[in-house]
Amino acid sequence: MSEKKKLIPILISVCLTFFMVGVAELTGERELIFPEITAIAIGALAAPAQVWSTDRKRLFILIMSAAVTGMAIVRFVPLPTVLQIPIGLAAVMGLIIISHTSFLPAISACVLPIMLGTRSPYYLLSVGVMTALILLAQKLLEKAGLREKREFIPEKPDAALIKLRAVQAATASVLFAIPVLIGQPFFAAPPLIVAFCELTTPECKLTKRLPETSITIAIAAFMGCSSRLLLCEIFGLPMAVAAALTCCAILFGAKSSGLYFPPCGAVATLPFLIAPEMLLKFPFEVTAGFLCFLLVILLSLRYPAKHGTVVHNS
Repeated sequence: MSEKKKLIPILISVCLTFFMVGVAELTGERELIFPEITAIAIGALAAPAQVWSTDRKRLFILIMSAAVTGMAIVRFVPLPTVLQIPIGLAAVMGLIIISHTSFLPAISACVLPIMLGTRSPYYLLSVGVMTALILLAQKLLEKAGLREKREFIPEKPDAALIKLRAVQAATASVLFAIPVLIGQPFFAAPPLIVAFCELTTPECKLTKRLPETSITIAIAAFMGCSSRLLLCEIFGLPMAVAAALTCCAILFGAKSSGLYFPPCGAVATLPFLIAPEMLLKFPFEVTAGFLCFLLVILLSLRYPAKHGTVVHNS
């Protein structure tokens, strides 16, 4: 395959990001910005083969179910956010288990509306439309021979998997509680929870590249914020342009390094959803938060048996 053809998935991903943020900006409906779309684009389009074990139908149903669950908790569970998050994590982990997939970005689809208190149906519209467009693009690229088709092997929902998801949900809930209680939730932004769960999954090979993964998360956070600050707040360009350029940089970085880590895409896009006054501290909070998650990951790697945490075989 020629180098030019290899750029087609990146071009499609950038165009979809431009479209999503552009529509949100034109309509004034910020809920149309779903940061996890960039993560899905990395895993389903940019990576040589899909990074999750799932098929298109299950992926779409799972992410929509997760989004609906998150909004339902906001609407019908009258509890503080710090208590809503564990409920959401438990629910979405259950959905992931019964779907027999490893599609962990569904976690962010559920937790994000809880964290932001989203009630707008535009959020569900964006999740559905943008995910469908990515999956359609993936199907067309596979038919054209421009990307590999990964065979879906259902994950067996045995006791080990259920225990793993329970430990991940419980640990993430604890790590999320302190930032929420002090009013700084981006120390545990939803993409960081996804990253934590990805890295504490036994077959994850990126545990051998933790320093690079940490640097990538930090760069993504700083890049998204600096792009919006410089291009939008200072030079007055549309957010869609800044978001598309950020997405382009993240995808080219992933391609050149071979580090296809979807959460970094969501971290880079999230700054286009938050209030402008939060942009200066967002990258520092995200970086510090990920380092806290990383500490737990390292402890789980060092003391798996004694502490009942996750054992990595890769």
